[in-house]
Amino acid sequence: MVVSIVTALAFQIVIPFIIMAMLVRSLAVTAPRQANFRGILVYSGLGIVWFVWLVSFWVGAHLLVAAGIEQPAWISYCIPLFPLVSGACAFGLFDDWVGDRDAKGFRGHLRALLSGVLTTGGLKMLGIGFLSLFTTVSLFWNGIVAVPRIVLATCVIALMANFMNLFDLRPGRCGKVYLVALALAVLAVATSALVSLPAADIVALALAGIGPLVAVWRFDLGEKGMLGDAGANSMGAFLGYLYATTLPLWGLAVLTAVLAVLNVASEKVSFSKVIEGNRVLVFLDNLGRKRGGRPGGAD
Repeated sequence: MVVSIVTALAFQIVIPFIIMAMLVRSLAVTAPRQANFRGILVYSGLGIVWFVWLVSFWVGAHLLVAAGIEQPAWISYCIPLFPLVSGACAFGLFDDWVGDRDAKGFRGHLRALLSGVLTTGGLKMLGIGFLSLFTTVSLFWNGIVAVPRIVLATCVIALMANFMNLFDLRPGRCGKVYLVALALAVLAVATSALVSLPAADIVALALAGIGPLVAVWRFDLGEKGMLGDAGANSMGAFLGYLYATTLPLWGLAVLTAVLAVLNVASEKVSFSKVIEGNRVLVFLDNLGRKRGGRPGGAD
């Protein structure tokens, strides 16, 4: 019990927090800058915290082995995440820093692909899609009977990665949505018949999951930097993995349908306008932001 929680605190919260506190000094000088929704220039690159988190996770897991300490169950459960989340972070960071802003959304990237042009956003979509498929095949393949679960789990991970990206439009918004989705995902892990984790490991998993957010939230909310696709897509991939590995087949089908509808709806409906039309959502959306004022930029 102690090893599980201490490992999560040390390697998934404390180390990423310290590294990002030092790294943002470089990002503030060298990283590309973009205007946020109020027109304030902020640096991109905060999403790299997820790669820092993964490397710290990998180091911690191997140090336990080297010390002759049995790995906690939550670490074994999360090991298949490495290629998925590191890939989502890499594709997202590439799109953040050199991406073509003319093509937007599924339709924009698909239209460009059909005309023979692979945009950075299209590369990210294809890359995360294949990584999602690779992850689910490696986890669930046991013959043709596994195909429905693999298809639905792949859709959940890929759609969740894109869904989280839809909220990286205001300081702190993506992180707040992530916290709610993470709480539900940890609940799914705790009650799932497919995953058997001791209570201490479930707590450790929850602590590990908030690690990247703890490390960068003050810079995001303070309008100094932005998570970008690297952060939002990594959050979504992590959440998608938790749901994909714990929900029953019918639950995966329902979540796939909901995520598909929301992703398609985002092409027509502004989530920002939906939030701005509800007092409770506006209050939660503005909670903790450093600056007030009205938007000066596009959605």
